Amino acid sequence: MKKAILTLVVLVMGAVSYAQEYNAPQRLKYITTGPDGSVAMTIYDDTREDSMKLESANNFYRYEILDQNTGEAVFESKNKGKECSIDKSKIASGTYKLRLYTSNFVITSEVAINNTKKVRLLMEPTGEVIASL
Repeated sequence: MKKAILTLVVLVMGAVSYAQEYNAPQRLKYITTGPDGSVAMTIYDDTREDSMKLESANNFYRYEILDQNTGEAVFESKNKGKECSIDKSKIASGTYKLRLYTSNFVITSEVAINNTKKVRLLMEPTGEVIASL
């Protein structure tokens, strides 16, 4: 009987240790399409990274990240070409509107920024021994 209980405990411990981790890293892809259905803008965001990649079908000269509530820019930058990298560490976690400016039109998309990498770094062990048994 003791052996059966011990085996059950070991199995439960094994299952718990292999369970999916909460706040596991994610690779997100936001796609914004034009009225004709073509892809106008794509955002790639890996939550393990400090930056996300922004690509457009057309060259763009500027982008802004706007607060959802106020509509004011919380981050903006100039650009040349069809892609850029956005440093997420300069922006608080939350949901924003991303506005991209080309010579012919403005593309707007909603994007969620999550700085989980910062949180994980704060929670990593420092190597110091606080207490030992």
